[in-house]
Amino acid sequence: MRSIRIPLGFLWLLGVCVLILAVVAYAFGYGRGRSAGFAEGVSQKLEEQAAQASVRTVRDPLRQPAPVSVAAEPAPEPVSAERPAAPAPVPTGGDPRQAGYWYFTLARPSAAAANDMLAFCRAEGLDAHLVSEDNGKSRKIIVLPPLANAEARKTPAGQALEAKIKKAGDRWKAKAKGNRNFSDAYPELFKG
Repeated sequence: MRSIRIPLGFLWLLGVCVLILAVVAYAFGYGRGRSAGFAEGVSQKLEEQAAQASVRTVRDPLRQPAPVSVAAEPAPEPVSAERPAAPAPVPTGGDPRQAGYWYFTLARPSAAAANDMLAFCRAEGLDAHLVSEDNGKSRKIIVLPPLANAEARKTPAGQALEAKIKKAGDRWKAKAKGNRNFSDAYPELFKG
């Protein structure tokens, strides 16, 4: 009978390789299991939230119909080169926007800063409104009058509105540290 001699260094090397292979296999399996479990956990949490949302109702003041006053303000005229006939204003639950028009979006402020920013914009002479985003959770500040189309931004009335927004933005930035000016304000189409 013949014996096989294996040096001790090779056995240590084999042991280290097996240990490294086990760690890599564990890390790979852990990552795959975590990603699969995370997706299942997210879908389960979303289902629970949907079930809870159907049970409770939240009264969002932006989604409530606007109170009817005796002396109603006329809807602002859209800025346009041709002045197309504007449709009659349709009450959209307190949202002054009309579908098919472009509105300058100033900012998407946090809930804490939204009222201060809105009051400041109105004090600066901007017809600013806090409206709900499409997802219903976040808000944004828009400015009236609307633009009839994207090219209306280049008209004298559109440029005057944009200059007024930038002037108010510079004052807002100077008001407190951390405030941003409205240099990134842009027209956004409201689809309704």
